[in-house]
Amino acid sequence: MTVDDRFGPQLEEARRNRLRGTVSVSEIVTEPVSDWATDFSHVDPQWAADPYPIQDDLRRRCPIAHTERFGGVWLPTRYEDVAAIAYDTERFSSRAIVVSNVKPPRELAPVGGVPPISSDPPFHHDARKLLLPAFTKTAVARREASTRALCHELIDGLEGREVVDAAREYAQYIPMRVIADMLGFPPEDAGRFQRFVENALESVNEPTETRMEHIAELSSYLVEQIHDHLAHPRDDLTTYLLGAELNGAKLDPVHVVGTMT
Repeated sequence: MTVDDRFGPQLEEARRNRLRGTVSVSEIVTEPVSDWATDFSHVDPQWAADPYPIQDDLRRRCPIAHTERFGGVWLPTRYEDVAAIAYDTERFSSRAIVVSNVKPPRELAPVGGVPPISSDPPFHHDARKLLLPAFTKTAVARREASTRALCHELIDGLEGREVVDAAREYAQYIPMRVIADMLGFPPEDAGRFQRFVENALESVNEPTETRMEHIAELSSYLVEQIHDHLAHPRDDLTTYLLGAELNGAKLDPVHVVGTMT
């Protein structure tokens, strides 16, 4: 099988089928939270505005909260509980990294949909190790000048303004642009990157098909970039992933797209 064969027209359907989980609820719940210990929701405006008093209250009266929203979710609020769960990989999986109305199927473990962040041991170790060369001190240092230039560009665009939203108008662009630069994507696509991030993180209370369409839009963009890199290889993370091997074989195409995601 050639590299081109891996990224043919069947890839999107394979990825979509692999990610399609179970619909968590038959009805999307949007009502305000009634009791944070038994009905919490991370999309509630009160949580978004200031979650810390809520967390403090839960730690005092119900340190592991529960909700029937999103198909049933538990929320540990104490450090010791979070740490215990994080390190108990026998009973807790990382395959679902965003709480939404879709739960990835159990058979998606240990790889998950977006390895290595969604992977469980022992696969997680190897998937993470593949990425280490891109994050060495030397590799990161090569991006310092371009990152500084981006920061200056963003700040210069705020000149003359008396009031700015530093999170929305400055900070949010930096990780998106730096990661896109690492992957070798066109900087003029920055607006699309912003939409991809918002779709992934802010549509968690949307129906299954809506979320799947958002995933498909991002996947289609990534496959376009992959084809461009196949035709014009260069020194970036995308080209590296296309040539990377795991256990003596080229990466599964769904693994490549998931890691880029």
